Amino acid sequence: MLFRRKEKNPSSSSSPNEENKVLDLDLQAHKYSIQFDISPEISYLNDALPNLLPEFLPLFEGFPDDVWISQQAVDEGLDFCQVNFWAFAEEPDPLKAFSIWFQAFFRDERIINLMERFVQHALEDSDEMEIVLLDWARIHVTEEEARSAAESEHISRQSASGS
Repeated sequence: MLFRRKEKNPSSSSSPNEENKVLDLDLQAHKYSIQFDISPEISYLNDALPNLLPEFLPLFEGFPDDVWISQQAVDEGLDFCQVNFWAFAEEPDPLKAFSIWFQAFFRDERIINLMERFVQHALEDSDEMEIVLLDWARIHVTEEEARSAAESEHISRQSASGS
């Protein structure tokens, strides 16, 4: 006896929530961080400016196609500024290419100087401050954190497209 799998009828599709879960599984998400050392200490940081920093990355040569940056945040302490963001792609290969590009990108002395000046302009009394690009890395997150970021991104992309 042969058994056949019953095909789903498109008109009897699953609920919207189930469809979103399937779509979110296809969205790849990695979290990244760029940290600056600020001395002697931060007096006031206009975090809106460093928050824009990740949005400029796609303008640089070699930025991988099919990757986009979203969900930026700036953390600051007495002597540091850390810019966090998520990189998204629908396939794993572009995100892997982004990770390689990201690591190589910040090794260029011209880029380091540009990023340090970018943060310096966001500081009050910036002439008295020394800014040093300290670290840039992919942040390891839990599967749940990545899923949550992907779901949030999926919702915001749907809202932006008017769907």
